[in-house]
Amino acid sequence: MILFMPSLVVARELPDDIEQGTSVNNISLPLTEITAAELAHVETGGRVLSVHFEYFEEEPIFRVKVLHDNGMVKTYRIHRDNGQRM
Repeated sequence: MILFMPSLVVARELPDDIEQGTSVNNISLPLTEITAAELAHVETGGRVLSVHFEYFEEEPIFRVKVLHDNGMVKTYRIHRDNGQRM
């Protein structure tokens, strides 16, 4: 099975609700499920298995499961608004 990750697209104009320059690893904030998966892939180098939105300690996060080259599956919590791991 081959999994293709979406390629990074750079828009000439940003949507009204996103401020210019508000990004992490060239991925616009706030994150969506797709951009959270892309960020996890870029930062870990692993294959993204799933992405779920939830609140953790009253903060909006994406819970991203990643399969690493060594066979380990790790779950990362990534803050929706700033892209930081929690």
